[in-house]
Amino acid sequence: MHLLGIFQFFILALSLTVASEEGTSECEFRKNTCNIVSCGLPGRDGSQGPKGEKGDQGRPGKVGPTGIKGDLGSMGPKGPKGEKGEVGELIPLKAQITALQGEMKTLQDVMQKYRKVMILLGAKTVDDKWFAVATSEGTFEEGKRICSQRSGVLAAPKNARENRALQELAEQFNKNIYLGMSDEKNEGTFQYQNGQTLSYTNWANGEPNGGRNENCVELYTNGQWNDKSCTEKRLIVCGF
Repeated sequence: MHLLGIFQFFILALSLTVASEEGTSECEFRKNTCNIVSCGLPGRDGSQGPKGEKGDQGRPGKVGPTGIKGDLGSMGPKGPKGEKGEVGELIPLKAQITALQGEMKTLQDVMQKYRKVMILLGAKTVDDKWFAVATSEGTFEEGKRICSQRSGVLAAPKNARENRALQELAEQFNKNIYLGMSDEKNEGTFQYQNGQTLSYTNWANGEPNGGRNENCVELYTNGQWNDKSCTEKRLIVCGF
């Protein structure tokens, strides 16, 4: 009985010793393998995820150095000779000149017709001057006033051509014409209305001879001049 108790005690002590050693070894093993347990082994790759959105474009890099200039290539074949061109600015100018020439031609045609009509109404043109009948009769002073109201002056020929135009009007109306000149201010010296001395005359033989009684000038139907009293009435022709 006593021996059985001792054997059981021995077995129990042995079991505790072995258990103690196994516990120590297990703890040491776990201590040494703690990193493996906590981190674990790498797992398998997962399935590929969806494609992400396109990111912002990055800034351009610096410009690289200029390359070496290449050799001059060979000259190509000579092309055909082109037509002679015009200066670009002259093309629209020529078009404008052509248009103006057309307008001038039209205006000249109109003026020619207008002159023909004016001749029928009692008017003549010489260069840039016009002579037009204002009234069939009037004194010298009345004639000056009538012509002034029409922005003109009594007709006064300053050359043979103008004198001929006035003669044609005198023939057309069969009346003598008062001319825009007199010697009222200075007897014997006939002047135009602006005070200038006459630059052209066509006196009839023996004229002027009226003295102070005939200070004005009339033009005959034959184109010659005669001094006449300023109070008598003659054909009034204005010059423009």
